[in-house]
Amino acid sequence: METDDVKPGYAKLKLIHNNHYDLLNLCEEIKGSHYLSSALPKQRSLLNCPRGSGEIHGPCISDKLGLTEIAKRVNCMLAKTASFSQNIFFRGIQQTVRCRQSSIKNLYAYHMSVWCSSRAQYFPLNSISSNNKYQYKEYKSCFITLVHNIYHDAVSGWLMLAFLFYKTKQYRKALHIIMYSVSKCTSEKLYRFVDMSDIHYQLLNLKSFQNKSIVELLKISLVHYMHFEVNSLLLPDELRQAVGKLLLCTCSIPCTAYACYLSFLCHYHLKNVRECYNSLQALELVIAESYLIKTSHTTALAYYLLSMSLQLAGDTEYAQQAFLQSVQIFNEPFRKDFR
Repeated sequence: METDDVKPGYAKLKLIHNNHYDLLNLCEEIKGSHYLSSALPKQRSLLNCPRGSGEIHGPCISDKLGLTEIAKRVNCMLAKTASFSQNIFFRGIQQTVRCRQSSIKNLYAYHMSVWCSSRAQYFPLNSISSNNKYQYKEYKSCFITLVHNIYHDAVSGWLMLAFLFYKTKQYRKALHIIMYSVSKCTSEKLYRFVDMSDIHYQLLNLKSFQNKSIVELLKISLVHYMHFEVNSLLLPDELRQAVGKLLLCTCSIPCTAYACYLSFLCHYHLKNVRECYNSLQALELVIAESYLIKTSHTTALAYYLLSMSLQLAGDTEYAQQAFLQSVQIFNEPFRKDFR
């Protein structure tokens, strides 16, 4: 943070460290150094609004009716030396909304959840050791972001949070969240491309459901796929190394299959042989019954997760069979070679 040549009460935020591909687009270059712009983030937010529906109002983005104002603020801890946290903008972004209707609050929570799910996928997570303050702060920032990504459906946000614990080798915490997530994967849940059945209509006709907003219903009844962005850092290393081709595009994995796969990985690292076997059986059952899985593409990905798990477990023969099933459905081979 620099206070030279600025008005009293103001400061320039200098970029010291950057590990995000888009951060420089929010900065202005002054004498060879990059500083966080006060205007560019608002201009970008305005581009995401429907044409003509938003306007810049001081530090906020406002709607034309004046019902909602969105302001982005940067949170950090200032040291006594007045040094500023590295990667300042993306580490602590929060959005504050002032509105008069609870429906707008629910809608905001939904979109914020979707945004957090995407944003969290670019936090580099190597360690949670408090001895490395920078890495620990990255972990805490990712954790806070993922805590806010559980409001757009019933399951996928929780599984993203479970992966954070897996990635940082907190396997038992991850397993607790996975078990909670699986308990929500019940047969009456809605998911992408599903055909509505009688039980779905009966549930929606319940008075307790009719009193809820659409956003609240999505939180209770919808199971999204696990959606991974291009070059996402929230994919397990075991999967990232194997699907280099998929990392060049977005990737959607069924929650039910992903939960079994992540459970297997946790038990594998904990050396729980019996539980590894149970996770494999659960994944096979999910695929066999197409449980909360609708499309051939997602079925192929589920088979691929099974093949990866079997190979890691040392069952090369069955791993290759599952892999060939995946390739047959995809009609396109992955880069992974099975030997």
